[in-house]
Amino acid sequence: MVVVESPAKVILFGEHAVVYGYRAISMAIDLKTTCTVEESDTTIINLKDLKKSLKIPIEEILNLNVNEYGDFRYVLCAIKNTILYLLSHKNLDLKDLKPFKLTITSQIPISCGLGSSASTTISTIKGISAFYERPLDDNEIATIGYHVEKEVQGKASVTDTATITYKGLLEIENNTIRRIEGGLKDFIKSCKFLICYCEERKKKTAELVNEVANHKNRDDIFKLIEKVVDTSKTTFDKEIFGELMYINHNLLKRLGVSTPKLDEVVEIGKTYGYGAKLTGAGGGGCVIILVNENKEDELINKLKEKGVEYFECRMVY
Repeated sequence: MVVVESPAKVILFGEHAVVYGYRAISMAIDLKTTCTVEESDTTIINLKDLKKSLKIPIEEILNLNVNEYGDFRYVLCAIKNTILYLLSHKNLDLKDLKPFKLTITSQIPISCGLGSSASTTISTIKGISAFYERPLDDNEIATIGYHVEKEVQGKASVTDTATITYKGLLEIENNTIRRIEGGLKDFIKSCKFLICYCEERKKKTAELVNEVANHKNRDDIFKLIEKVVDTSKTTFDKEIFGELMYINHNLLKRLGVSTPKLDEVVEIGKTYGYGAKLTGAGGGGCVIILVNENKEDELINKLKEKGVEYFECRMVY
């Protein structure tokens, strides 16, 4: 039996602007997806949290139109692309293909900006390559993951799959990735964050990206977000860092991607923490709060009073 795990991710600064080649800073966090792969007489895929199961001959997976398979599409696409890569690059032979039972479980809320699909994808890639005893390095895993998301979604950013693969803290610019080490990473290690699941997203990412594309002040706002990203990289003070998060949120609000509920939770995070912002595409989903441990009890009580679900998290590296 093979058991592998992958983290979730948040965008600390720069969402939406990153689509246009500006910089963003992303972070892997310790909410996880677990993939278990074991030998079986028949290939079975279990999405345990959704209580869904699919039996499918392994040979069929290699030729699937995965988007006909609903909730299974990311897992099936990851299996397909991983096996095809192993066949072409890692000396796996078709006769070596053996059926398996693959089970996915996850702590990550779905469709709320935390990279749940990318975490499932990366876990599946790692699980399948380990099951066939063909280890992949992080660059190979991230590349396969990007192509999986692109096949399923039609277009994709490297951000989610790269952050979840490489872990730690990353800077993304023009779809290229740079690991952040030293000062800022060491500072983030000392930080405690809460992820607050505020509400179901009302719009899909593609809709929000399209609305931002048509925003008349888009480029001016992106330049201001870029300044926030710049300042954050040399800011090792929690009060200032939290204020930068709040500034970034209000710039995203000007782009029209926040909601009243997200704004309400951000204000709670600013009042009882060091700062807060939405994370991801917006339109609902999650807020990330930088915790002020001297006021943490007040923060938790206020979130509970508002009925907001929250998760404590730290950077995974």
